Amino acid sequence: MGKQVSASDAKNNFGGLLDDVAALGRVDIMKHGRLVAVVLSPRVLSASLGEADQPVRVVRWGEKHMIPPEQARAARMIRPPLGFDDE
Repeated sequence: MGKQVSASDAKNNFGGLLDDVAALGRVDIMKHGRLVAVVLSPRVLSASLGEADQPVRVVRWGEKHMIPPEQARAARMIRPPLGFDDE
């Protein structure tokens, strides 16, 4: 059984949202009366993917990401500070 919360409540009470997801398995996030996101616990996600007997796999850095975090941060900057990339 899930629960519905507003997007602003989810943002303002993120810790409570995580507690609800852990307890209930699913929380729907609503914005202006529309469903905008669904937060699932690993247990519910595994069950929905048909992987009920398998543990949740932790993805390590580099297995899926192509850009290291420090370069991704620099890419988001409009104008990187002087000396940012100097080594």
